[in-house]
Amino acid sequence: MGYTSPETICGRCGEKYPLEDNYGSCLRCSGPLLLDKKLEGISGKITKNTFRNRIRGVWRYLELLPKIDSNKIISLGEGGTALLKCERLARNLGLRRLLVKDETTNPTGSFLDRGMTIDISKANELGLKSLRCLSVSGNFAASASAYASRAGFSCTIQLSKETIGKLNLGKLYQIIAYGGNLLIEKQKNHDVLNLKKTYILSSSNPYFAEGEKTTAYELCEQLQWQTPDRIIVPIGHGEHISMIWRGIKELRDLGLIPNQSVMMTGVQIEGYASLVDRLQRENTEPISTGKIKTIATDLVMKDPTHGDLAIHSIKESKGKGVKVNDSEILDALSLLAKTEGIFAEPAAASTIAGLKKLIDLGHVDKNEEIVCIVTGAGLKDPATARKFIKKVKTVDRIISQIESKQITTRLGRTKFEILKIISSKETYGYEVWRNLKQRLGIELDISSVYQHLSELDNAGLIRRTKIESVLGKPKRCYYCLTDRGMAIIKSAK
Repeated sequence: MGYTSPETICGRCGEKYPLEDNYGSCLRCSGPLLLDKKLEGISGKITKNTFRNRIRGVWRYLELLPKIDSNKIISLGEGGTALLKCERLARNLGLRRLLVKDETTNPTGSFLDRGMTIDISKANELGLKSLRCLSVSGNFAASASAYASRAGFSCTIQLSKETIGKLNLGKLYQIIAYGGNLLIEKQKNHDVLNLKKTYILSSSNPYFAEGEKTTAYELCEQLQWQTPDRIIVPIGHGEHISMIWRGIKELRDLGLIPNQSVMMTGVQIEGYASLVDRLQRENTEPISTGKIKTIATDLVMKDPTHGDLAIHSIKESKGKGVKVNDSEILDALSLLAKTEGIFAEPAAASTIAGLKKLIDLGHVDKNEEIVCIVTGAGLKDPATARKFIKKVKTVDRIISQIESKQITTRLGRTKFEILKIISSKETYGYEVWRNLKQRLGIELDISSVYQHLSELDNAGLIRRTKIESVLGKPKRCYYCLTDRGMAIIKSAK
């Protein structure tokens, strides 16, 4: 099942290319290429009941997806995510009806699994077992690594210096756990596009984009084949919001949903909001390639691949674009978790922040039925999660004790004994050496003791307090424990 497409079409200028040419983007305008789907072949052959008795997930909508050999499908059970009615959050914001499409429950914790199952399945059908990711986010790389592992393929994640600056630790851990091969390069190597036996993965791949339309299919079916008044989506590369809109238009053209209006609303982060600036006709400043100054790193795109399509989707649906800042995102992240039990990463929580801002600006009718797409799980970004822990002193003490025990196991016996000696009183190197030898029987050169002290100082476990010169002898440098060093000693006790 599924449709066949002999051509790709540029989402920006409409230029068409034979599918077998396998271009990465339009040769005329560099726009993203989409599969040129012909609805005439399936119109009238599917109804709302077509999908009724099938298992939930991306592949539930076979007829609306590219035709791929069913024996070549690579799946981890993606899609089929809950559409949650958020009554407590709605009351907090003064809304009649608010729903959250919870994409955090996808296999790798991100909406990108929807596109990845289609893309990797196509690679499998083509017999290409070597994959390479170019210019991608951490969530994309984590998803690619997982599906490559599922298929038994090799997957190389090509990271530029700019990409490394955007990579959260949680996503890096996922890539490593799934067996992704990290390749760090100073410059992007476009020659890899010519490798005949390598399948290139990126958000601009037309097969990947087709998978993201399933958010729209699922959402409309969950609403009894209706559309909400507004759908709010984070804008990274812009492919998700534009593909949701394309999916809704397809359902309308097929007669599966009525010709209702739905306002597509996109959210970007302040300082990196070129698309929203264009929508609001503001001057667009170039995005800096230096250090990223936001917690919502997955929303930082210098040149969004589907930017024009995202803008077109918002304009055509009479929607809005909105910018939010880090403080607004953190407040929204906390509010979503504490009212509805959904822990989102910053980029994903931007939809709640954007909704709140639009309400404050008077741009949202509080009688609207609104759906926020929450695209990724909170534990992908442990650094942001830690910001909340610091606000709770009891939890912070628990975390400190856990970390102290972990540090203790890495210190080794000698360094730990040195910490114990210093904990009893402020002391200096020779005195530490003598205590180790006489009390504990640890034989060390005095130079080794000073090396240990230097390493403990660099680790922030001890600090220098004073330097004394006694009767012309070499100067003595005294040490005491820092709070962190004291926590380790207390934890061991």
